[in-house]
Amino acid sequence: MSGPLAGLRVIELCDQLGQLAGKLLADMGADVIKVEPPGGSTARAVGPFVDDIPGPNRSLNFWYHNTNKRSVVLDLEAATGAAAWKALVTTADIVIEDRPPGALDRLGLGHHSLLSTGGARGGAAAGTPPSSLLPPPSALIWCSITPFGQDGPWADYQATDLTALALGGPMMMNGYDPSDAEGAPPIRGHGDHAYNTACHYALQGILAALLHRDRTGRGQHVDASMHEALSSTTEVGLPYWFTKRVNVIRQTGRHAAPARSEPWLYLANDDRHALIFGIGRDNASWKKIKEWFQSEGFGLQFDEPRFGEPAARQPARGTPEAAEILAEVGRFIAAHTADEVYRGGQERRQSWGVVRAPDEALGDPHWEDRGFWVEVTGEGRDEPARMPGAPYQFSETPWELRRPAPRLGEHTGEVLSELGLPV
Repeated sequence: MSGPLAGLRVIELCDQLGQLAGKLLADMGADVIKVEPPGGSTARAVGPFVDDIPGPNRSLNFWYHNTNKRSVVLDLEAATGAAAWKALVTTADIVIEDRPPGALDRLGLGHHSLLSTGGARGGAAAGTPPSSLLPPPSALIWCSITPFGQDGPWADYQATDLTALALGGPMMMNGYDPSDAEGAPPIRGHGDHAYNTACHYALQGILAALLHRDRTGRGQHVDASMHEALSSTTEVGLPYWFTKRVNVIRQTGRHAAPARSEPWLYLANDDRHALIFGIGRDNASWKKIKEWFQSEGFGLQFDEPRFGEPAARQPARGTPEAAEILAEVGRFIAAHTADEVYRGGQERRQSWGVVRAPDEALGDPHWEDRGFWVEVTGEGRDEPARMPGAPYQFSETPWELRRPAPRLGEHTGEVLSELGLPV
């Protein structure tokens, strides 16, 4: 077993909201045991599916979010399932769950009900029965991921990824400039951004709690609120309101801001969009861009003294020179492919990019060179599915795809045997 978290045991009781947190720990080497009800996690019903045929083991979305985990099926409302859950908790370093506040405690299985549980680093041995749970101080780290946190007036409110993005603030800043689509409502970014943002913040809390435990020997409860995580990622929206009482404006393909900014997206001659930023803001970069344009017959007027100072070149200043520059940029990009613009800009140290579709990203030679992609297998597919690997690399504890997402209940017998419980 490899990875920086090898040797840690994590018990995960999560559906869509919290499953990424478990994946991130598992992919870094932790032994993550996913506890599922008899019918399986609701995340198994989320498509796309292999060959468009639904099934508990055919969700490609589930495959991605549950690599390197083991699956155990337990009915927590049955005596045997509850006993197995308690036994599992006594062996855990970390518990992650995304049940509504108080739901597990009403079954006698939550953080408050099992407060005396010690966890593996607190000295509890595998298979220790619930009657021998350790007294405080506990070494167990318990992370609860919920829409609004464990307390407060909204604690019992419901939220999906979509409604959380609306309530937390990010949706307000995403959408189209009125000049592009008058009256258009705000839009949601794709990819379960709310769930994933909550999980990334939950992971930060868990890792910080691990560091605290290393120093003190004590675990703690990490209360991760999706709503608060999203409200922490509203970019400039909250600062502008707090400091100036100004709401930012949605703008197509660029940052929200209190005022309209220059366009950043331009259509190239291959019907793809190039994204450019910061033309003319400093003299050194302006010289490089100007020479590039002029070598191909564009921007010949840029040598005139009126273009000499950065202030005259800034679109936000509303100068005639800035308007000329933007018009020439549009002409230049329209005469090139998006990749030509992207690579030409990067050669001149400009932070430019291309709006890519997924099929274009899959063929990215940079990712190929870094070994970013991993091959994941599963039911109904002869060829492995290509999925993102780790966005980081460790020099001493390499990231490793040890196993694909588990089939429903695949490891129930194995884990119960480890606990010394009847299979």
